[in-house]
Amino acid sequence: MANVPRMQGAPLLPFPGVPRAVLRLASTAVLLAGLGCAADPASPSTSAPQPGPQPAPTAWYFPPVSGTAWSTARPADAGFDSTALASALDWAMAQASDAVVLLWRGRIIAERYAPGVTASTRGPVFSAGKTITGALIGQLAAEGRLHLDSSVTRYLGAGWSRVAPPAQERAITVRHLLGMASGLDDSLRTVVPPGSRFYYNNPAYYQLFGVLEAASGQTVAQLAATRLFGRIGMSLALAFPSTDTGEPGFIFTMPAREFARFGLLVLRHGRWDATVVLQDSAFLARARQPSGADNPAYGWLWWLNGSTTYRTPGPYALPVGAGPLFPAAPPDLVAALGKDDKKLYLVPSLDLVIVRLGDRAPVSGGISPAAISTFDNAFWTRLMAARR
Repeated sequence: MANVPRMQGAPLLPFPGVPRAVLRLASTAVLLAGLGCAADPASPSTSAPQPGPQPAPTAWYFPPVSGTAWSTARPADAGFDSTALASALDWAMAQASDAVVLLWRGRIIAERYAPGVTASTRGPVFSAGKTITGALIGQLAAEGRLHLDSSVTRYLGAGWSRVAPPAQERAITVRHLLGMASGLDDSLRTVVPPGSRFYYNNPAYYQLFGVLEAASGQTVAQLAATRLFGRIGMSLALAFPSTDTGEPGFIFTMPAREFARFGLLVLRHGRWDATVVLQDSAFLARARQPSGADNPAYGWLWWLNGSTTYRTPGPYALPVGAGPLFPAAPPDLVAALGKDDKKLYLVPSLDLVIVRLGDRAPVSGGISPAAISTFDNAFWTRLMAARR
């Protein structure tokens, strides 16, 4: 995809640090109860009582929908050694990153920005934004405006693909597009029956934008703003028109913190504190499960770690890879992955949301990765080494 110009907003004020000092409890007079003797009331205590260390926050936190306030926690609260975590972020920033944000239970435990980049600087998320499209599909399905097993032709009309005869086109459903199993090639011609084979197909995925607009009666930008962005404080997020695949569609651009807000919403089953934003939590859960046997590492526009095999973006004839996507990462990790190492990682077992935005990481080599790259496992090797 073509580069999208970086757009700047007003920088945020720095948030206050969290105290790290741990105060000792003062000693008090010793009661000699076993001997039946009390301490001498005239003897002064050695020091005044002091408060103990503050416990780590345990409740989930959601930053306010308006304003820039965001609560923080210590890396130690989330089970990280602060020095080792700082080293992992040093490495990530040296990999052409513009922004890295780590949330634990909604609180920021670490955050870095490149020179000239602030917490309100937008950046394109490219294919990592497919997960936002999927969330909007799920919301319209929950509202009864579309059905996953309906033919795409129902929303786009006959002739949206280059498939003949028409009955073959009508066999392709919204569910097939979500799972990258349309059976089409990049020219939207039939290669295999729908549902039988995974193929990472951006022109076919772009048809979902037309489905969203036909089902909602709104533009994608209006739909995203009203159903999602405006409800969780993604005030700078935009849907940016794109025809880089040869088909009309959109990519999303936003600051790293706002992409982290979306990740937090999904990790908390579509709820923003006490507010239900995405109504169908079962859809969100299903989206993060294998969409088909041909690629157990892909759900509905989410990449899934922990499988025994995987397929990556590439030709239909691309061989199957053995093992999980990212061996160094927790097996329950799911990820939104985009061109030039745009990353959103969710780890339910560790209550973590991690965002990385920027340019292609040097560790990924000279070819721009469409989704998965060498950066992922290298970064997670360092993050897991920082666990206490």
